[in-house]
Amino acid sequence: MKTIKNKISFRTEGDPGKWESTCLPIGNGYMGATFFGGTERETVVLNEKTFWTGGPSPARPDYNGGNRENAYKSVRKVQELLAAGRYDEAVSLLPELTCRTDVGYGAYQCLCSAVFDFPGINKTNITDYERCLDLDKSLYTCTFRHNGVKHTREAFASYPSRLIAFRFSADAPGSVNITLSLGKLRSGGMVSIPGNMPYLLAYHGVLEDNGLRYYAAFQVKHDGGELETADTSISVKNADTVEIYFSAATDYSDKYPHYRKQNTSELYDPYEDPDPSGAVLLGSLARTGRMSYDELYREHYSDYSSLYDRAKLSFNGVTGEIPDAETLLARYREGDSTAADILGPLYFQYGRYLLISSSREGSLPANLQGVWNESNEPPWCCDYHINVNLQMNYWGAYNTNLAETAIPLVDYIDSLRAPGRVTAKEYYNIASDAGHPENGWIAHTQANPFGWTSPGWDFYWGWSTAAVAWLMLNLADHFEFTQDTDYMMKRIYPIMRETARFYTQWLIWDEKQQRLVSSPTYSPEHGPVTIGNTYEQSLILEFYESFLRLSHNFYDEEDGGLRDKVEEQIKMLKPFSVSKAGLMKEWYEEDEPGFDRSKIQKNHRHLSHLMSLYPGSHINSNTPDLMKAAIATMDDRGDESTGWSRAYKINLRARTGDGERAYKLLRGLLTDCTYPNLWDFHPPFQIDGNFGGSAGIAEMLLQSHEWYNTEGEYTINVLPAVPARWASGRFEGLCARGGYEVSAEWSEHRVTEIRIKSLNGEWAVVKTDLTDVTGEDGSKVEARLGKGLIVFGTEPGKTYIIK
Repeated sequence: MKTIKNKISFRTEGDPGKWESTCLPIGNGYMGATFFGGTERETVVLNEKTFWTGGPSPARPDYNGGNRENAYKSVRKVQELLAAGRYDEAVSLLPELTCRTDVGYGAYQCLCSAVFDFPGINKTNITDYERCLDLDKSLYTCTFRHNGVKHTREAFASYPSRLIAFRFSADAPGSVNITLSLGKLRSGGMVSIPGNMPYLLAYHGVLEDNGLRYYAAFQVKHDGGELETADTSISVKNADTVEIYFSAATDYSDKYPHYRKQNTSELYDPYEDPDPSGAVLLGSLARTGRMSYDELYREHYSDYSSLYDRAKLSFNGVTGEIPDAETLLARYREGDSTAADILGPLYFQYGRYLLISSSREGSLPANLQGVWNESNEPPWCCDYHINVNLQMNYWGAYNTNLAETAIPLVDYIDSLRAPGRVTAKEYYNIASDAGHPENGWIAHTQANPFGWTSPGWDFYWGWSTAAVAWLMLNLADHFEFTQDTDYMMKRIYPIMRETARFYTQWLIWDEKQQRLVSSPTYSPEHGPVTIGNTYEQSLILEFYESFLRLSHNFYDEEDGGLRDKVEEQIKMLKPFSVSKAGLMKEWYEEDEPGFDRSKIQKNHRHLSHLMSLYPGSHINSNTPDLMKAAIATMDDRGDESTGWSRAYKINLRARTGDGERAYKLLRGLLTDCTYPNLWDFHPPFQIDGNFGGSAGIAEMLLQSHEWYNTEGEYTINVLPAVPARWASGRFEGLCARGGYEVSAEWSEHRVTEIRIKSLNGEWAVVKTDLTDVTGEDGSKVEARLGKGLIVFGTEPGKTYIIK
């Protein structure tokens, strides 16, 4: 399949003072690096994803994730006051439903910057300049001519080798001159060059805040020329080529309650004769002694492309080279049709590139900025917000064929269960003990790597009892898309089961509303405190439905009567109601006299009452009244918003089948909320908009959330929300629930061919007016036709063609 060559390039140097808009990122899940393409001096911001302040510390011996002891007593009192209509009294107690203190929450930190100085290079003599991030190759390059000599600088971040590699070369012998030093150093951090390893620049220390030990090293190799050292820098003069390899790690562990590796030697693979000062070479750097730069890149590319190359996309036959990013965005904003056909697939693939680069097995999940961060005081601590942001980071993991990138999310959620049991006990009076060791856990709006599961330090953004129910939808999708029963049984179902235990003990009966409710509730991030808002009720409903579907296959003796209790409670949730204005109610009480509207923002960025349209599925084409109310609600809320909110709205509109409105939102995202380097901004930079936008493009092309029957077959819907602008096109390798990889071609708004690869050999149900099904060998496959659907049996691993 011919597509555009996906790359983001600039003809000018970036500005380190405008990091979030002009840098270009690479990453391997563990580490990240961002480049500006400086010719005289290049500053590369470096990150290691576990490099956090906060958590347990000698200065905080009583750290407990912010939990306030016996807060459940205040929670019960607030419930009683709300039920009695004593609203002001209930509100006065809300500070008691927050965390004990924000001390110890911490923030994601910048590790350091690598500063490369290039003696002899003068900007005034530079021609043919380009810096480029090649998404197809996962390779950063910067090329230019200086006094007629072509200089090439490149870098990649390898997941298999757990290192970042740099190479500097020129087409004239002896033309590479470089000095490596470090910037953005931590207080107390030590930079040294071991006496017996002059080619190694080491950086290590202990964070003052929490005692976290960190280690980083740069190994320098050169072809030709001379290597010289100073106290804290390494220089190479008159070389043909210089290679520099970087790796870093900390002694963080995700194990509650200490969050430290017990044996820090796990971090190293030292030389046989290490320097007596204690400087050691990280094990990943030892690979550079066994493999050349080119071999390391081939290993990296093989790993990366095994994920990235699964999905492809093109519109209206546009292929070939892409103009530089600033030109492309300018043409797009002017309405250029070719720029639109380039930028859509490029943005789609950039989201996938960023996810591969910031979320790999063994690392923490992607945070609010993926893995990249230039600040020690980043916005929102660059943490894990679980009232939309963390969930959105992984919306594209499954439908764009990157399920492996979601493993860090599963592992992280699992790591929150132990501290989350403490929060369940202190705020909800749901206790685990020796007899019931997994009796329920919970987390709230924000979380860190150190088991922070308590509410935030302000009720009006920090309380979100349904946040975990929302996370469960991400976990359920892992099985729905991959059909990996072994992984589901061992890793995911135990998490979902304990989550169900929590909610079945938490819900209470409200006599006035005549339903089971979560109380108190707060709809992110506006409006009043109420009983059973739509956000919480609908998310618990969606989670319960997912749990019941999966427990049919994974139910075991440990479940006891849990399934029966969920089946009983789900009937009493009654989450949806339509207002007198025909809108989906966000708050059950909003049509009642005296309802407090003082905190409601008409055009608020969150649409928390539409969870069951997306990412849930209870609102669909089979519930026309709810769909009508949801559409009216989106019309009333409007399209203008932050970057991540527009990305969310793309997915919502796609679920309604309105391709034109979804496309309008995509245009708004790219026109108004995208930096020149294609990072999304809130503002400031927030990566969930990139991930949500990429997932939204896929949702416009392929959907699979509606049931065909109760036996487990989903309906595969090709091109459910494609705008007129995408008149022709082709995609490959998108994924559908039920275990299918789907490819399709269309021309003049009509599907001409669908290819479906079956992973587990179930009945495939496809919404299409095409009628002929064959195997790849051309053999005819029997199929049932009716009501715009085609149904046929499949075999595992086989591909079927519908024409």
